Amino acid sequence: MKSTDQLSLTKLLYFDGLAGLVVGIFLLAMREPMSGLLGLPTWLLTLQGILNLCYASYSLPLARRGHRPRWMLWTLVVANLAYALFAAVLLTQFYASCTGLGVVYFLLEVVIIGGLGVVEWLVIKNQY
Repeated sequence: MKSTDQLSLTKLLYFDGLAGLVVGIFLLAMREPMSGLLGLPTWLLTLQGILNLCYASYSLPLARRGHRPRWMLWTLVVANLAYALFAAVLLTQFYASCTGLGVVYFLLEVVIIGGLGVVEWLVIKNQY
């Protein structure tokens, strides 16, 4: 593997992990006002915030590692794709109570997190 390939994977992993960290902190700090804006229960935003922090606690140390076992990288990809599917299911379950912003929130979760999963899958597939 070339060092430039490693660097691009490292940047991708840092971006993904930092995004999870920032979103997790934001959701936990703002869950009460966000609940009203999105039309979603506070417990759900709390759960999503915790899941984001758990994800960041896995992905950020992985970004720092010099050697990344394939299984750890594939675990990350599966986690992203599973979370995107989870967000799509949540949209169908909470659609009736969601505000327009709530629907946009879930759609962005599906597209961004699912997209990151696909990009990570392609990078890992081509580099490992």
